[in-house]
Amino acid sequence: MKQLVQNMVKTYKQMNKSDDKLNIKKFSSLQYPQCPIGGDHSGETMSLICLEKDCLQRQILCCCICQEEFHKGHQLKPLKLLLCEYDQQLREYQNISLKQYEKDFLIKKINEQEEKSLIYIQELKTQINNKLSKILNLEQDFFENLRKYVKMREFSNGNQFSVIDTIIQNQTNVEMLSSSVKKLIDTLVEEIPEKDLNYEEINRIFDFHINDQKDHLHQLETQFNQVFQQQIELLQSKTQKKILNKVLQFQFLPNNKHPQVDILSPKIVKASSSTHGYKFAVMTPSLDKNQTTVFGFKLNCVHQSNWIAIGVCDLSIVQNKQFGFAFQSLGHGGYMVSSNGGAWSSTTSNQNNVVKCFKFGKGDIIVCTYDPNNQTIIFNKQKSNTTFKLDIPKSDHDLYPCVLFYYALDEVEFIQPEGINKQ
Repeated sequence: MKQLVQNMVKTYKQMNKSDDKLNIKKFSSLQYPQCPIGGDHSGETMSLICLEKDCLQRQILCCCICQEEFHKGHQLKPLKLLLCEYDQQLREYQNISLKQYEKDFLIKKINEQEEKSLIYIQELKTQINNKLSKILNLEQDFFENLRKYVKMREFSNGNQFSVIDTIIQNQTNVEMLSSSVKKLIDTLVEEIPEKDLNYEEINRIFDFHINDQKDHLHQLETQFNQVFQQQIELLQSKTQKKILNKVLQFQFLPNNKHPQVDILSPKIVKASSSTHGYKFAVMTPSLDKNQTTVFGFKLNCVHQSNWIAIGVCDLSIVQNKQFGFAFQSLGHGGYMVSSNGGAWSSTTSNQNNVVKCFKFGKGDIIVCTYDPNNQTIIFNKQKSNTTFKLDIPKSDHDLYPCVLFYYALDEVEFIQPEGINKQ
């Protein structure tokens, strides 16, 4: 019942958003069928849509009792609200139509990439299954060898020596000899201990190796789950309805830079010819706090003394410092690498004002991967594929891509994610 009330409140809020109030009246007279299940469902209208994939293939319409009995924890939406959202999308996109050849090209591109991706995943699945099969076989061999060692200790019944006698007695009988040799091979232990062991010693050794084997399997399971979960979360984030809005169009703006920085285009900035000195140029919008963002900077022009920094920064801090830079202490707002191999962190002392990164210069492209979930930013020099990682502690403040100049006339170009591999 608590879940039912929560869903009702959520639905009410959704249906009273300003965007939906405009067209909600259009569907106010919508008629719903009654639930055919009967019992407690009798008289209840099927006004809800279950958006779970399995339910979409079976029972898509449901009433409020169905919700409690069959759809707990599922993503549900009132049919009226679904129609409102679809109607809203139609009105938003009616002025942005694609030509037929453009639609054909995009659909073809999607279909081709889907086919390639599914083939790749299927091949990866086969590789993983083959590796797991090998682990399974090795695991069986491990326990079989333990069993063999125990059976080799059955001296009281003389079974082991009888195998040798059978081989000697049947040297000319191919069938009997083959059978006896196979039995001999099956009983051989792969590793004989250096000394004879009693029951307690054998049992203790077995416990150690079995537990060690179990620990390694658990580690393997953990690593598999972590890698696969990361990929699942990435794909889930890329299938949200607002995915196209997540391709952020970063740009330099006049009010987010030092006065001695010139904006040549929304994605290219240049230090003016006045004087040398630290001066920030910050891009907008801010980086997404919930998913990884990849972007790059290309150094178009660099002074012979070679000092320029790129990365991300806390805009509020940089603004308070008039887009200058005080590198001597923490709190400067930046998380960057500089072309002389320097690392700069606003919060971590052993990553600030230290030379521990790769060097770069004119013509180089530095790819930045900001990962808010792991609280890091990784810098990659595209030409040599060398990397450097900086920690970025979790904060309520937003972070923005930035460039920090020192020498006059230096020039940097921002590279959108889709343009990185084309450079």
